[in-house]
Amino acid sequence: MLEQFKYINKDKDYVRELQQEVGTVADGIYGPATHAKAREYFDMPIMFHMGKVVPIDAPCEIDISASLYELDDGTKNWYERKKNPDSICVHWGGLNTRHCYNVFNMSKGRHVSSHFLVGFNHKKQCMEILQCLDTGQAAYHAGKFNRYSIGVDICMHPEAKYWEKTKGWYPDASLEVCKIPDSRVKGRKMVMIGDELAEFSRRFLDSLRFAVDLESKPVCESLDVLSVSDAREYSIVGHHNLSARKWDVIPWVEKLYYGLDDESRFI
Repeated sequence: MLEQFKYINKDKDYVRELQQEVGTVADGIYGPATHAKAREYFDMPIMFHMGKVVPIDAPCEIDISASLYELDDGTKNWYERKKNPDSICVHWGGLNTRHCYNVFNMSKGRHVSSHFLVGFNHKKQCMEILQCLDTGQAAYHAGKFNRYSIGVDICMHPEAKYWEKTKGWYPDASLEVCKIPDSRVKGRKMVMIGDELAEFSRRFLDSLRFAVDLESKPVCESLDVLSVSDAREYSIVGHHNLSARKWDVIPWVEKLYYGLDDESRFI
């Protein structure tokens, strides 16, 4: 069985019901054929949420081929979540999506993972969204907040030392001195997100919070470090809201998700 389908196949009864609903052979085994039929049935991109297939009005298809279900050495950098996630936690990770995936996939002993990787595929020369884990699997991305959140990595590195590579994949990004009045970033020379990646990511984050029923909660528009219980009250937070040592994604928050509560469903 393909790794990306192992989690959903834990519930054979659900898979049979879904197969009957979408009009395919109800053998209780979810694989590529059932996935294609479900995509056709919902007539929009689909994702895995709490062991189920749900539609999501994302800016592109959700690519499930880059699974983090199990590393090559047998390590599983996740545990099973008992309740629906309360929030989405946004990070930056890697130089692009495939680089970020490789970092996670080769992280023996590091215990790091994420649910979604968003950014540029340098081989296909296009933006993409990878789902690496079902949201029912708590990824290792935000410490004590793991059990309550979905991890999303925006795959462009902010550090100036990677600028020569970054500008090749994200030509509308810019290298600037950050002026945001937060001690973690003020005065630092860093890569600022361009409109293409920002708008693509923003659309995905908004569609994700609707797909997982978090749209009734506001996004966090503060740079303050919050308690876990306070962070759970928001639909979207940044990693900087969970730790004073973290500064992702402070320089990009306004473009990524600030103002979503005041807009129509999708920008």
